[in-house]
Amino acid sequence: MGKDSMAPTVNDHDQAQQQQNLDVENPESPQASSRRSRFWRLFTLACIVVLLFSIAVMLSAIFLLFPRQPPSGFDADVTTKRASIQAYFKLRKPASEVISHKERLEHDISQSIHLSNTKVTILSIHHSGSPDYTDVEFAVLPDANGTAISEHSLTSLRSTFVKLFGERLKLNLTTSGLGKAASFQVLKFPGGITVDDPSEFRPRHFSGGLEFRLNFTLQKSIFKIRRELDQLKDTLEQVFISLDPCDHVYAQLTNQEGSTVSPPVIVQTSMYLFGYNPHQKLDSLARIIRKSSAENLGLDKSVFGDVKNITFSTHMDRKYLDSADSVLAPAPSS
Repeated sequence: MGKDSMAPTVNDHDQAQQQQNLDVENPESPQASSRRSRFWRLFTLACIVVLLFSIAVMLSAIFLLFPRQPPSGFDADVTTKRASIQAYFKLRKPASEVISHKERLEHDISQSIHLSNTKVTILSIHHSGSPDYTDVEFAVLPDANGTAISEHSLTSLRSTFVKLFGERLKLNLTTSGLGKAASFQVLKFPGGITVDDPSEFRPRHFSGGLEFRLNFTLQKSIFKIRRELDQLKDTLEQVFISLDPCDHVYAQLTNQEGSTVSPPVIVQTSMYLFGYNPHQKLDSLARIIRKSSAENLGLDKSVFGDVKNITFSTHMDRKYLDSADSVLAPAPSS
């Protein structure tokens, strides 16, 4: 009986020892392990949120220290860039500064050309080789869609553009800080554009004399030929004529596409001969032209390129007409 009463005590002790061993091997219960796992997930998520927030703050600080650069150029849409009247000028300002004044610039140009029922639209604003200079291209459009600029207005605008190109007129830019427009060029103009000789007077009427017209084509722009116009005229004078004090030479440069920067150019040269037997000079001129047409009219090819499409004609008093016709008649072929 004493042995039986001691057996449960031993068994309970063994079970307690086994449970203790299990507790040592598995110190946490499933509930505790689950709570710890949730804690670490929340902690990790919080760390990620803090990290992302820190990165955002750092990037914001960087952008504040180094602000985004303004746009370095502007281009209108493709449809607007097909405008038939286009011109260009240069400003001594960075493009980013000019862009910020685009609308005011359009207003200033419009006021300068002063043409009713039209509007000015900027086509492009870009650096001009140097970051301190900017090329500005603009178009003149009808004020209302579906309409056209009248012929009278086109004539007036063409005259204005020629004066701007020849620096007889200036674009009045009132926008503060933009400075003065320079290097005005015509890019496109319907019906072509003609630039007159800036240094010579062309008489509207003359009597007792002869006007001899020599026309030819050069693969150069009006802008480039005009810079060498004195050389061109001097060469023609040396080749064709020893001018008397009462004689005059006058030149016009025409581009049929209406551009001062694109070839080709038709050079229209008129020689006004007064007195001193002009029909005799005409005889000499005609012979020289027939001879020198194969010699580029004496013009330097490195400067003017090849001379093409040479034509000549005369306009004179009736008393000289018959003799001039005989002089300019083609020589008989042998």
